[in-house]
Amino acid sequence: MRKSFERPYFTATSMGGVPYRDLEKTVRTILDYFPVAPCLPVTTRSSRWMFEGIPCLRIDREKRKIFMDPSPEREIELIEFYERYEQGDLDYFATTAQAAPFLYAMLEKLKESPPPELKWVGFHTAGPVLLGDIIVQTDGSPSFNNETYRDVIKKASNMKTKWLVKKIKEEIPGVEVLADLPETTLVNFTSSGGTGTRDEIIKAINEGFQDLTCPTWIHCCANIDWSLLMETKVDIINFDAYQHSENMALYSKQLRQFLERGGMIAWGIVPVIEELLLKETVPSLVERLEKGINLFVRQGIDEELLVSSSWILSSCETILLTHEQSDLVFGMIKEISQIMRKKYGFDA
Repeated sequence: MRKSFERPYFTATSMGGVPYRDLEKTVRTILDYFPVAPCLPVTTRSSRWMFEGIPCLRIDREKRKIFMDPSPEREIELIEFYERYEQGDLDYFATTAQAAPFLYAMLEKLKESPPPELKWVGFHTAGPVLLGDIIVQTDGSPSFNNETYRDVIKKASNMKTKWLVKKIKEEIPGVEVLADLPETTLVNFTSSGGTGTRDEIIKAINEGFQDLTCPTWIHCCANIDWSLLMETKVDIINFDAYQHSENMALYSKQLRQFLERGGMIAWGIVPVIEELLLKETVPSLVERLEKGINLFVRQGIDEELLVSSSWILSSCETILLTHEQSDLVFGMIKEISQIMRKKYGFDA
């Protein structure tokens, strides 16, 4: 069944992770560059803000690891977790203002004075495969490899996502939410030496998005078997178009089917690796993007369908860049979006 979400037509947006630390500046910067589709920012490199609601966690600060603790005395946490899940208690899985003040700062600003152009608000929290890689078992292996832990993580990811969607819609009625569950370590599981079957990965991704009615989004910046994501129920695939357009084109048949069922593609065309970024210009990146589009069209994908279903953003987060470099990336994204929308007649 074809999905009927509004088409982006090269709308500019961003990923959550940014290098800014001043919350007022962070919010202002994102809204200046992305008034149509801002993303709730993340101003920390720590992933701990995503763990609220997950039971049996133990943090080893010395080893900088997060473990699933299977000790019997923590069984009560697991029982409560499943009870809350069965009850549909989304607030149990809430992300608090203490853990993530950056999310609340943006929501407050959008509630008080939303940009007149505002259509979408995006957010990201770890997808179940990524979460199952970050949280490890006592032997250091991914908790995703353990059937029980994997079930907990899939359910926790789904409930956290539902809570975030609910929170955004309560604060900003009428906005369309973009729910991004990035899977940045997916290559670890899909490589020849990886663990986890294709069916397990697809099932986990689908369960992370279960029962959501908003557009769902997956970011993966590595080069993977892209047909895997096209077989999931995700609506938007966000890939590193700067480096991997040719690889993505190898899956043109599956991509065509994905787009025809209502899927969308997010071109991460602006690099966030410093040495690559500093050698590029807006014209050079527009040229690279157009080459990617033309390559897909030559592979049999309908051009009108492709361009109407395209988002523009960076290849990954800007969190490892300087403030000035992040501003440069955001400015390039905005300008490329404007150029492409004008070229294809979408700026009216």
